[in-house]
Amino acid sequence: MPPLPAPHTAGLRALLTGLTLALAGCTPEPPPPPAARADAASAPAAAGQVRRLNAVPAGVELRGKLTAAYGWTDSAGEQVLVLAEQRESRGADGTQNAALYAAQYTLGQDRPRRLWMLSDGVTRCEFDASAAFDLEAVGFPDLNRDGALETVVGYRSACASDVSPNDYKLILHAGKAKYGLRGLDRQGVRWLDPDSGHLTGLPLPEDCSPQGQRALQAKGWEKDFEPPYLPGCYVDENDFAAAPPAFVRFMRRHWFARMRQQEESWLKQQQQE
Repeated sequence: MPPLPAPHTAGLRALLTGLTLALAGCTPEPPPPPAARADAASAPAAAGQVRRLNAVPAGVELRGKLTAAYGWTDSAGEQVLVLAEQRESRGADGTQNAALYAAQYTLGQDRPRRLWMLSDGVTRCEFDASAAFDLEAVGFPDLNRDGALETVVGYRSACASDVSPNDYKLILHAGKAKYGLRGLDRQGVRWLDPDSGHLTGLPLPEDCSPQGQRALQAKGWEKDFEPPYLPGCYVDENDFAAAPPAFVRFMRRHWFARMRQQEESWLKQQQQE
């Protein structure tokens, strides 16, 4: 077959090019990986950027020494979260107190309006009292997709004179509603043998249900602790019985993420000693 004349060849090339571009435009984008889809459910995309504040706005109460403050704007207005800690000197009776304070305020009126307040800690401790926020646990998801960010705060407290697990709480506020997971963290649970490099102690739990804790305990781990108080586990999910399902799913995932990071930090600390 003789070759096409030059004008016909140019037209054919243009047609093929157009079809190629059209098909490329119709090709669907690949779905995001599972991790990205999970993060998208908690990302404050519809709200203003959450930022760390260097100072507390006038009219916002602070009890203790400022640990961190955050500000953002969402569908409920301009918001501020403050975290403060206070550790008292040992009293005349030999006991010690340590306290935590957290509060969320809405700005933009004649004065800041407090939405909720959290006060916790250790009182009359005969050993060493400690109470501290876990700043890496602080989060601002929009789980119910209403444009108003929820706040997540984690903290630990203890009255002890040795290296042992702390009481650990992970608290979610959605407006004035409060939901929490409460249990023990991973401090002092696993030890690294410097000679063999082997780990001893309770493995990191992956299931904090009563059945999961009992199954782990049945393997002979941690006779000093009994379900539902195994280190790295929370006691129950009862707070979330009437909450949207997305709340408990997020908090369960967040709890285990914090326990994994605490475990890694604790083991790394042993390696550096």
